[in-house]
Amino acid sequence: MNNKGNVMIFIYILIGIVAMGTIGYQVFLDVSFVDAFYMTIITISTVGYTEVAKMDVEAKLFSVFLIIISLGSVGSVGYLFTRIVSSLMEGDVREAIRRRIMEKKIAGFKDHYILCGVGEVGWNAIKRFQKSN
Repeated sequence: MNNKGNVMIFIYILIGIVAMGTIGYQVFLDVSFVDAFYMTIITISTVGYTEVAKMDVEAKLFSVFLIIISLGSVGSVGYLFTRIVSSLMEGDVREAIRRRIMEKKIAGFKDHYILCGVGEVGWNAIKRFQKSN
């Protein structure tokens, strides 16, 4: 599997964990979406601010489950970060930008010829093009 596929898998896993945590906290704590989302983020990020609602046994067990599941997501976020930095360092992004600029320039050309492999025959072709304007 290519690097982009690996990164996308980890992004989907992270989104899934956040969605599961948000829905779980909405069910167990009977709080708003924003409060549930907030609880999920502070739980999986290990920040651990004060809870937004009173935690009963079920909510605490859900938090433990979410923390265990999110241990993999912390690794996933680390992996995701290293893949992004690696892509930048390896020039994937730079190459994609260069290619996009080149394609925009080419799309703007009208009545042009592109000569490849300028050897002896290519130079003769260039001279003929120059003579004929």
